[in-house]
Amino acid sequence: MANILGRIPLRDRVRELERIYGVIEREIARTLALMDIGNYKELKAIEIQEKIDGLVKMLNRAAIKWSKKAVPEAYERGYAVAKTRLEILGAQKDEEFSAKTHTQTIKYETDKTMDVLIRANQSIKMNVATFIYLARAAAKGLSQFQAFDMRDEEFIDELLGDALRAGGTRGEAMRTVREYFKDRFGDAQFININGRNYQMRKYADLVAKVRLRTVQTEAVLNSCKEYDNDLVQVSDHGSEFIDICLEYEGNVYSLSGKSTTYPYLPEYPPYHPRCQHSILPTSEVALEVRRANA
Repeated sequence: MANILGRIPLRDRVRELERIYGVIEREIARTLALMDIGNYKELKAIEIQEKIDGLVKMLNRAAIKWSKKAVPEAYERGYAVAKTRLEILGAQKDEEFSAKTHTQTIKYETDKTMDVLIRANQSIKMNVATFIYLARAAAKGLSQFQAFDMRDEEFIDELLGDALRAGGTRGEAMRTVREYFKDRFGDAQFININGRNYQMRKYADLVAKVRLRTVQTEAVLNSCKEYDNDLVQVSDHGSEFIDICLEYEGNVYSLSGKSTTYPYLPEYPPYHPRCQHSILPTSEVALEVRRANA
């Protein structure tokens, strides 16, 4: 079954969010580059922190605006495709189905998407605060290099302590610390989620694809409830993640688990962060016709 919903839902919306985060990512990297670890100044650090806080606020507003626009669009697209398919299948609406289900789902998924993005944005502030904190500790250690205080931060202690014990100069220690900061923050991995750091642009791309695919799946599930349709088929387009998706790809499932022919669908796509699979309604009659014409 072709993936009618598209491998990347609302591609323009995905690119839009990626561009937004990419612009802020570059501005944060440029701002942090202004801080000289070897010539730390507290007033400059405060200025940088305030600048980053302002950029994060801007990013929060953009994330909220994007979510309120992209999520309803993804839902409406998923619903339109599923509804058309159900009507072709001859499915009839369940009169007891509440139209509020659609609006409630859109609101829930919009709020959830905003929450995911804003939590990621807040981690940017924490990572920058960590950067400044470490810069302050490193500057203190460098200024006291001839008599390094072993009570300072453990990581700075290890960097400078090793240099001191090896008989290095202050310049060599500074280069060591700068290299550490380059490794820690130099690749613009300003977002931290569950202990893992991400580049902002790449994380935005990941979130947009996962959230919009999830929203489209919810639209299909609700359309099946609205039309009292039990069977769905997972798209079949050649999985890149064989171990994760192969057991589902192209198969027909029962949403209720009441079918005596088809198994219950325990999980819905996306099955992993880069998953391109979707589900669409089908029926016993449609499947019999397909088999007869195969």
